[in-house]
Amino acid sequence: MGARGTKLNQNDVAADVRADYIDQLKRGKKNQEAYEFLLERYQDVIKDEEDGPLFYYVLANVQWDYGRLLDEVKEKALHYLQKDPIDVRWED
Repeated sequence: MGARGTKLNQNDVAADVRADYIDQLKRGKKNQEAYEFLLERYQDVIKDEEDGPLFYYVLANVQWDYGRLLDEVKEKALHYLQKDPIDVRWED
């Protein structure tokens, strides 16, 4: 993962997830369809210990921005925030 900073959208995975989600909506996909597309496309990322939580943080953020936050995405993001707060990653 290429990171340019410590903010949520300052790395390659975040930029890709955000762009792909928005692209799916622009192509006329419904919110659930866009989510399912991302689950398939990013299955390796989701399984990754560091990037998996990031996937859900970014997706929750962009869905919130678009007024389309799915309960499942919200729950996953909150689960990871409680388990592994973002700021702990950057302590070193």
